[in-house]
Parts: sequence; C-alpha cells; structure tokens
Amino acid sequence: MNAFKRKSIYLAVAAGLGAVGMAGTASAVNVNSNGTGEVLVYPYYSALGGTDTYVSVVNTTSSAKAVKVRFTEGRNSREVLDFNLYLSARDTWTGAVVATADGAQLITADKSCTYPAIPATGAPFVNYAYAGSTIVPGIVDSGGDGAGSGLDRTREGYFEIIEMGVITDATVAAAVTHSSGVPAACSVVQTASMTMNTGGTNPVSQPTGGLAGTASLLNGANGTDFGYDPVALADFSTANIWFAAGDIRPDMRSALPTTSRVFKGGAVTTTSWTGSTGNAAVNAVSAVLMHDNVINEYVLDTATLSGTDWVVTMPTKRYYVPVEGDTATPIAPFTEEFTPTGACEVVAISYWDREEQTVSTTVDFSPPPPGAPASSLCWETTVVTFNNSDVLGSSNSVNIPVNFENGWARLSFAQTYSSSAAPVHTYVGLPVVGFMVQDFVNGNVGGVLSNYGGNFNHKMSTLINGSSEE
Repeated sequence: MNAFKRKSIYLAVAAGLGAVGMAGTASAVNVNSNGTGEVLVYPYYSALGGTDTYVSVVNTTSSAKAVKVRFTEGRNSREVLDFNLYLSARDTWTGAVVATADGAQLITADKSCTYPAIPATGAPFVNYAYAGSTIVPGIVDSGGDGAGSGLDRTREGYFEIIEMGVITDATVAAAVTHSSGVPAACSVVQTASMTMNTGGTNPVSQPTGGLAGTASLLNGANGTDFGYDPVALADFSTANIWFAAGDIRPDMRSALPTTSRVFKGGAVTTTSWTGSTGNAAVNAVSAVLMHDNVINEYVLDTATLSGTDWVVTMPTKRYYVPVEGDTATPIAPFTEEFTPTGACEVVAISYWDREEQTVSTTVDFSPPPPGAPASSLCWETTVVTFNNSDVLGSSNSVNIPVNFENGWARLSFAQTYSSSAAPVHTYVGLPVVGFMVQDFVNGNVGGVLSNYGGNFNHKMSTLINGSSEE
C-alpha cells in the first residue's frame, strides 16, 4: 500500500471547527474547505477539441500581493509557462488557455500587472522543459523524458497559483493598484532589476492567504461548460517566498515550516516532516492531499447520449518520480519510474449501478498502457473515461468498461510505505485532486443547440492507520 508513516499529534477540536479556527497552534499547511488560501491547485486545463479553459484568481484581502502562476503539461508535470502576477487589494485577474496551430497559449485582456507582460496576441506555451531527443534521467525539472517533445503536449495539464507574499512597500503597492481600471505603473514591477526579497529595496512580508479562484472548460460548439473551484491550501509558508520572474520557484517545495495538518472527523493530525528541505516540504503538501479512495458517479444514458469523464491529478508526483535511466529510485508514496508510457501506479477499480448491483470479476482499464501493470494511472493528470465516453477528448486517458448504464465507481490506492518513526502511523493512498464531468447531448432541438454539461468534485476518503479516527 502507498502510505506515509509519521509521528502524529492529535488535537481535539469542537464540532464545526474550521481550518481557520486553530488559534494558538503553530502554522502547518492544510486544505481549507472554505475555498481560500495561499496556494490554489487547479486540477485540469484543456485546449483540445475546441475547448478553451477560462481561469480567474481573486485577491479577497485588503493588501496587494505578489503571486506565481504556473501551468504544467499533464504527462510529467513539466512547466510550459509561468509568470509573476501582482494583484492589488480586492483585485481579480482572468485569462484563458486556447489552442494554437501546434500547441496552446494563454491570452488575457486583464490589466493587472504581470512580469513578463503578456502580449496582446497571447503568451505561447513552450516545450523547453521536456524537449530533446536525449533522455535526462533522475528527478529533474527539465530534459527529455521520452513521452513526446511536441507542442501538442502543452494542450492539457493542470496549473497552480502560489502567493509569494504581501507587498509592503508603499511605492510598489501603489504602482500595481488600479486607477480607473488600470494599474498606476506596471513598469515598476516589469524590470529585471526588480527585487522584493526580504532585505531588498522593495520587500514583501510573508503570505497571508485569501486567494480564491475558478476555472471553466468551455466548448461552444458542443454547448458545454464545466466549471470548478481549485483546491485551496492555507498556511503554506511563514516566510516571504518571492522569486524574480524567470525563476521556477516558488513551487510545492517552498512550504515552510515543513508541517502538515489534516482534519479528519473529530481530530486533527499534525505532522512535522524531516529530510532535505525540498522533500520535507513536498511531503507536507502531499500529506494533506493523500486519499485512499476516489469516489464519484457516472452517467451513460442512451436516450440523451450522455457521457462521463473523471479527472485525476497528482500535483506533487513530479517531485517523487525519476525518469528512468540511472540509479535514482522512486520516493514513497510513489513506486514507479517515469518511462515513455508514464509512471504507472496500480489502482483497484470497483463500480455499482444505481440498484446496488456490481461485478464479481476484477475490473481493468482498457486497453492497459503498453508494458504497464493492469489498472494503473500513469500520467500526472489522467482522464478516466467510461465506455470510451471521451467527453474531454483527452490525449492522456484510460477507459473503464462498465456493464451498467448509470451508477458510481471507486478508485482505490493500496500500496505500502514503511518508516522507522515511532509510534508508527500510516497515511494510505496517493496525493490526488480532481472532479467528474458529464454531458447530455440532445443535439439541435427546435433550432436550438440543446447540449448540456455538469461538473462535480470527487468524493474521497482519508485513511490514517493507528489514529483515533481509524
């Protein structure tokens, strides 16, 4: 079974206590069910088959903020675009990912300051981080990985927005603040000599959270719009984590302190992670996203030509999985190296119809990836289809052949990772986020396109063996 084992501190909490109600306790990264935070993880973007992805991020606070926006492709989470975004108090930034002739790009009409500035014609996604005929082995941020080097790979993936800090310098804050809908002077932050690190001439303070956002997968020709909220992580860092544009940092290795807090039932599990700073920080983020089961419904109504796809994204996987070819080995909770067909983690599949019927035989994906174990998820972002529904038109998909027209299904992760920490407690599963989409295709009804789409977040379970909430 995939598992984290760690020392745990269980804190009793009153009924209804939320992630922001832990007054007097040390900071620790956590998932904020209220939807705001310092980090927003958006599980999916697509520019495939006529789909555009519209994105927003809102600064709900009264302070100006510097944030990192990063888009990563879906096979191996290689970065395809990032930039620094400067939000004034109460500001909203919007943009859209759209297809180009050979890949994808970001376009925006928003006036908020970014560096680099986004051209009016758009900022093309690039393949620098995975291009190259020579495979670069190990846990790396760039280099050939054997999974394709074309720009078409940039057309689907996921993205993250990370607050780097609150802008405390009055001049910089005034420069990025809007007047009559336009920032006063974006040129102040659009310079290579700009510094906002603590101790610099224009410092920022630690992040304080309050970011919120949305994303929408819109396909006008199909008449569908799948909207969703990102996963919000709170208390990500107690220090300024600003880096100049062009630096890949901050990322999930920037959590500080390297501590996680998981809310489960009537208890809270707080874990301090050790090891190198980067690995410990990623462990903290992974811990709050760990789930042993992913649960959702599927709809395949014949009368309405309905289809269902699930998005399953593992946003920290890239920090644990080496590209094959050297002595590096996968780091738990992950178990497989990245090959040209991905890093394939085994998953058990169960499904039922709406009347409790199920199948007695083992259910596998069809067809399985070449050379991969049956029933495995191989990419960082995988789209699971049902009876080849292909609602999202994903290039990184697997299929579950089901015998029932409608019902619900469960993906279960069950491998083992052991540590020497005592007392021994175990997080079981993998760090996953995602949602389900379904469409209803009525076609042209009375001269009006009558197709519809809906989106529902996954339901998940958390298993912490040895805890008071087992």
